[in-house]
Amino acid sequence: MHNPFLVAVAPRALAAGLLALCAAAPAAGRDAATAQPATLAASMWRPDVALGACGGSYLAAPPVAPTGGVRLRQGDRRLSAHTVEVDEGRGVAGAEGAVEFGEPGLRLRAARAELGLEDGNAHAQDVDWVLTAMSLRGRAEQARQEGQALRLDNAELTRCAPGTAAWRLRASSVEVDQDTALVTARNVRVQLGGVPVAYLPYARFSASGDRATGFLFPNLRYGGDSGVDIALPYYFNLAPNYDATITPRFISKRGAGLEGEFRHLGKRARNRFGAAYLSSDDLLDGATRWLWRTEHRARRGPWTTFVDVNAASDPRYFVDLDSTLAVTSQAVLRRHAEIRYAAGGLTARLWAEGYQRLDNGLAAHRRLPEANLFYNGAAGPLRWTTGAAWTVFQRPGAATAATPQGARLHIEPRLWLPVSRPWGFLTIAAGWRHTRYDLRVDGAPDTSLERNIALASVDGGLYFDRDVKAGRWRQTLEPRLRYFHQSHAEQTHLPRFDPSRLAFGYQQLFRDNRFGGVDRIGDADQISVGLASRLLSADDGREIVHARLGALARLRDARVTLPGYGPPSNTLLAGEVGTTLGRVRLRANWAWDADESASEEAGLALAYRRGPSRLVNLGYRRRPADGVDQSDWSFHWPLARQWSVFGRWNHDWNSGRTIERFAGFRYANCCLEVKLLAHKTAHAALAQPPGLASGPLEADRGVLLELVLKGLGGIGGGVDARLTRGIRGFNPSL
Repeated sequence: MHNPFLVAVAPRALAAGLLALCAAAPAAGRDAATAQPATLAASMWRPDVALGACGGSYLAAPPVAPTGGVRLRQGDRRLSAHTVEVDEGRGVAGAEGAVEFGEPGLRLRAARAELGLEDGNAHAQDVDWVLTAMSLRGRAEQARQEGQALRLDNAELTRCAPGTAAWRLRASSVEVDQDTALVTARNVRVQLGGVPVAYLPYARFSASGDRATGFLFPNLRYGGDSGVDIALPYYFNLAPNYDATITPRFISKRGAGLEGEFRHLGKRARNRFGAAYLSSDDLLDGATRWLWRTEHRARRGPWTTFVDVNAASDPRYFVDLDSTLAVTSQAVLRRHAEIRYAAGGLTARLWAEGYQRLDNGLAAHRRLPEANLFYNGAAGPLRWTTGAAWTVFQRPGAATAATPQGARLHIEPRLWLPVSRPWGFLTIAAGWRHTRYDLRVDGAPDTSLERNIALASVDGGLYFDRDVKAGRWRQTLEPRLRYFHQSHAEQTHLPRFDPSRLAFGYQQLFRDNRFGGVDRIGDADQISVGLASRLLSADDGREIVHARLGALARLRDARVTLPGYGPPSNTLLAGEVGTTLGRVRLRANWAWDADESASEEAGLALAYRRGPSRLVNLGYRRRPADGVDQSDWSFHWPLARQWSVFGRWNHDWNSGRTIERFAGFRYANCCLEVKLLAHKTAHAALAQPPGLASGPLEADRGVLLELVLKGLGGIGGGVDARLTRGIRGFNPSL
């Protein structure tokens, strides 16, 4: 819902309003903030048990004349009162005493009223009113209706259900277009628990939830370095399928800036463009700060296109400023564009990729561009695949012997003979890997290098199962045995454009390469054995428990390595186990170097789920070779019907540093929600890569406040995004 507003917020008043709100106990049939009877709205309100305590709607029943009173009817309009006087000369009917007026979508109760008998216009004083279709209600000194336009003077309004008014707006005038459901108010005070907390000289919003051009509620946050940060978005509803938002932003210790975003949704494409600009940062000697984002996704038949380009003025942008744009603060900003074709067994892809590093690591090579081709075919029982990739690698700076630039061509044909039966499988495969480099080093002649590697494998497994607990469950036993051979090729003279060392685990037992990328392809002459067992539900096949244990034995020493890592061990063990028992989910993995009698990898994840709001997560991960030794604990838990607490602690035990911690609370009733979160975060932009000497990490501290007036809009933001990222399983929509 888009609800435009221009707001001036008083922080102390906001705090007082929240305290008053939390202390108030609504009485049945009365507004807690003012203790005034809400008899008109209460008489029309019908709770919906199926929707819970906050569900219900207004019934548009016609006015009923009081005992001894008068009732008039004009088309689908009704008027009732103690006395009604008709002035034929003026063409009006004047009513006094328990006046009630009703028409589709509107009900009024007033002390006095006049109804035009010819033009249908109405005027009432001391009005208690309900717009049933919009779920708006309130009071006003005067109400005037001309056609579908309703004007209220010295009015108050709320969308809270009868019996409570946790928030209300008081305005000198309110105009409602009943055709478009647009509400325009002037000189507005926002009240929480009866306490004024904000002033709005002008407000315009859609009571139906449709998008409307105008100011949105502001985003408020506070950081120790930046001070108070206020962003005031202005929304442009340009067309049904595209819109834009312009956001002036003021940061008390840094200065003023501007952010903007344009969104387009087509039949086959989605596009988003965003930018942020701060002309002069007072804390960085007047430096200019900026952020830019472009996103595009499209599909037409077998063709798809994708673009995701992000750029920032400096590595500290997210540490200092963050952004309301949908760009995630991380160690790198991705710049990626591709076009893909897929039909039958053919897949073709042309793409380019680069990264802007936000940490102090070495700049990665850019792919400008890469072309991929893959085909999957069959001839009788024999299957064959061919893959090819041609890549041009570039990087900022000179091309040296240590950091060359150039092109790489990799071709990989394979033959497969798969045999599958219900009780097992056997796959025999053979292939060839050819890689050619055309390198450029400044001041030296171009160099061409080649590498050729042959591979072959025999992979087989069996499947056994049995009924357990009188057929309620089914247990499986799945042994697997694989022999894999990959020839050795000397590779120390080859460049390292994109290789990586993969973490060892159960799945790694059956991979064709122990490295990521193709710049390093590990030689192998090895046997892998694995044993898996699963416990399945006999009713729906749902997996309840799984356990896998395996080992890898090298028949000869492996010789291909990466700098900084020694040759791999000849005997490795790996296992994993997982279970989902009711509300508890457990996942654990383990890898052991038998030659060194040392752990290669260990991880544990334990989660408790009880409904959408009761979440507890415990996690631990240790990988000594990469210097990883971290724990992560998070939770979201309701304490009472309207109160919840949440928190996270992510800690690195090697360095003794907290990566992130936050804590806060949520208060919510039927018409208002408050979230407060305090955090301390060590940004990746200030971190050192594993294995390098690290200096002290600078932490970002701040407080996020989010206030949602249900059915209207909200002030602040960022709390749900941090909870979604930091608490596994959290979903703000549930």
